[in-house]
Amino acid sequence: MKFILYLTLIFSLSSSLQAKEKLLLLAEGNTWLPMMAENLIKNHEDIEKLPFSGFIMVGNSFTHRVMKPHTKINYDKVWNEVKGLKGLYKNKHKFFKVNLHFPADYWDKEAWEIVKNNFSILAKVAKELDFEGIALDDEIYRNTDRQMINFKFPTKAELHSDSTEWERKGSETNPVFDKFAYRNSNYTFKEHCAKLTNTFKEIMEAMVEVNPKITILVYHGPALSHENSNKDNRLIVNLGLPRAHELLGPIFTGLKEGLSKEASLHDMGESYKYRRTAHFKNSYQWRKYNIAKDKYNDELNESYQWVVPKKDRKSWSQDVQVGFMVFNKGQKSNFKEFDTRNKSSIQDIKSTLEKALKQSDKYVIYYYQDQDWLLPNKEYPLKKEWIEMMQEVYRKK
Repeated sequence: MKFILYLTLIFSLSSSLQAKEKLLLLAEGNTWLPMMAENLIKNHEDIEKLPFSGFIMVGNSFTHRVMKPHTKINYDKVWNEVKGLKGLYKNKHKFFKVNLHFPADYWDKEAWEIVKNNFSILAKVAKELDFEGIALDDEIYRNTDRQMINFKFPTKAELHSDSTEWERKGSETNPVFDKFAYRNSNYTFKEHCAKLTNTFKEIMEAMVEVNPKITILVYHGPALSHENSNKDNRLIVNLGLPRAHELLGPIFTGLKEGLSKEASLHDMGESYKYRRTAHFKNSYQWRKYNIAKDKYNDELNESYQWVVPKKDRKSWSQDVQVGFMVFNKGQKSNFKEFDTRNKSSIQDIKSTLEKALKQSDKYVIYYYQDQDWLLPNKEYPLKKEWIEMMQEVYRKK
């Protein structure tokens, strides 16, 4: 009996330690080439020795094409581009990167069926190639794609006698971005949110059908959409107001609703201006727990503000894993404590990575520019101190 209890305790401790495993991923910010199959295959012996748990990979056959308007990705083309990685990086955690684009009107069933199938194909390739999953970069790089994240409320000048109360409320804070935003005039703001949530639920369901254990990393996540993200502590810094990102929340919520028991969803909360322990703790607390609490949602008006749906609140902290992203470059901020231009030395980045890893549920992405971690030609030679620093962070993670 004692022996059984002993084995149970050992198993419990082992499971607990495994659950707390922290992983540090590489994301290249110089050019695509280092993150593409050709380089990852050619230089795999050196890359496998790097002090990182894995990497984010891009590809011509999928990164820009999965959500590109009226574009079907082809299984054979994707497989032929990446198949050389089969059997390599067995101890690394790998992800395919997909960029967010605006494929079509949210009610264009045929267009979104193509997008759903594209995600399914990539999820299938990920499983067959032993990749962990997909990293969805939900940042907008082209104005035309802003239609994917920004709802178009009328300006005050566009209001008329038949304008609804929610249209009038939405017009009170009309950012410059709205000229690139999107609305199907047949539907309300709330209906747009519901439609987008259901669409991405179906996308996640299609992925887990072919890859039940898939992991999805979402770069920005839903905090940018929530009106109360900065209510208790400033978390969203120089990234825009919720009124410019209303639809990131519905996208993320849809992915959550489509999860299977074995799949996982990670809100990476992309922000590169955190340096203090409190920044990471506050961000974690909000994205893991507070964002889904009734008191932060019930006070909002869902006719023109995104809220976490009631049915998703209780399960939020269980279904949503929280991570962080760290950048090696300093950035300007209107708020002194978040201005990192003089807080990006080797020691600053080391400390930031350690804090991020400590507070994350599992993943931290190291995004870098002007450093050559993946390429041997050393266009941006790595200083010995950076390598040693990263080795120390990796050992302690």
